[in-house]
Amino acid sequence: MPRWSNQHQPNVDHLFNLQHPMPVRLFEWLHLAALAAMLLAAMWHDTATRRIPNTLVLWGSLTALGLSLSPHGIGWGSALAGGMVGLLGFLVFYLLRAVGAGDVKLAGATGLFVGYPDMLWVNLLILLAGGVLSIAWAVFSGQLGQTLHNLNAGITQLWLSRQHGPSAVRTAFPVSATRMPYALAIGAGTAVHMLKLWPFS
Repeated sequence: MPRWSNQHQPNVDHLFNLQHPMPVRLFEWLHLAALAAMLLAAMWHDTATRRIPNTLVLWGSLTALGLSLSPHGIGWGSALAGGMVGLLGFLVFYLLRAVGAGDVKLAGATGLFVGYPDMLWVNLLILLAGGVLSIAWAVFSGQLGQTLHNLNAGITQLWLSRQHGPSAVRTAFPVSATRMPYALAIGAGTAVHMLKLWPFS
């Protein structure tokens, strides 16, 4: 049986060495692809059915947590803190009936990908995108008057609540079947943030 000398022995160790971590650039592309897949699927579902499946949010959340534990990930603590920022940030708007429960959960899952403190900035971008898209949606759907009425009623309710307590007034906001899918705002705001980070340094 022929024997290889040290000079001619083929170097195959790198093929079986599992200790080398994934290259940083490849991991960042994987991270972006997973986030984009979750948001695009949520935007499609919300636009088509006005709901965001819990299974989609759960898949995104578990994927984000798994990626955070990678050597190149943002870390478990940052992911959980970002998720809480996204969840709690939009829970207030859910209580005001401005967004749906699926939107709140999607924002939380997005925070798991983005992490803390970046999710604070993403929350602001989502709110700005939501304002712009809501006005555009209302104009094209012929509901601008109702949208402005709801906005005025919401501001009034917040002011009265601060002055006389949360039970001082209870305003029901009419929700149209053609309301803007808020997943569009979550996707748009997150996209603006991610574009500021790419291309990678």
